[in-house]
Amino acid sequence: MGPTRTKARRVDAESAPVEAGPSKPRTKPYKQSQPSSATPGVQKLKSSLRQTRRLLAKDNLAADVRVETERRLRALEADLEVAESSKKERTLAVRYHKVKFFERQKVVRKLNQTKKKIAAEDSPELQSTLHDLRVDLNYILHYPKTKKYISLFPPELRNGEAEEPVSDAGRDEVRAWVVSQMESGDLSAEPELHMDEPKDGSGAGAVSWGDRQQQKQKKKKKNQNEEPHDVEEPGEPEQEDAFFGDDDDDEDA
Repeated sequence: MGPTRTKARRVDAESAPVEAGPSKPRTKPYKQSQPSSATPGVQKLKSSLRQTRRLLAKDNLAADVRVETERRLRALEADLEVAESSKKERTLAVRYHKVKFFERQKVVRKLNQTKKKIAAEDSPELQSTLHDLRVDLNYILHYPKTKKYISLFPPELRNGEAEEPVSDAGRDEVRAWVVSQMESGDLSAEPELHMDEPKDGSGAGAVSWGDRQQQKQKKKKKNQNEEPHDVEEPGEPEQEDAFFGDDDDDEDA
């Protein structure tokens, strides 16, 4: 019977590399979320409003609690209006980003071509075209954020079926607002030089589109609730303010 080599085998086994087993997934340390100062989501605010209204519906609610709850209700309604407006702005910004980008590129290209023509030979027609293109550029840059975008170049114009876009009341209204803001100096008369600046049109004394709509709504409510106290003399019809006329507010969300 030959000698055994158990000792050598033991040494070889000890010196052999140890195979690594399956790695265990590392668990990330728990981080407590920091309180955010942003307005809560729309659904959360609606839920809080329902709870607050149910609380106010109780008959045996203490006076001090009712006052505090009514104050909370008004604050929640204001927050909900802001949240819904912000959500609508984000939705419309994503939806019309591509259209506005291509229209801005097209208007800027035409504007630069017109400026080169004016440098070569100026004329009243070219100056009028330059002004219209600057109005178009401001239209794109400062279009109301909560309003469905109405294209400056609708399909019939892009396809060559018409030389001018079909008249649209919404487009004409926004363009008229842009012209008035340019004339008052609240929007730049040369927007191609300020394209990288914030596009809110909120210069000193500027009337934003949202403020304009609120003014029109207040004027409309005032006219509806106001009762005449004096007898109107014949031959003196009431003068209406064209700026605060009726407005079709049926817009897509």
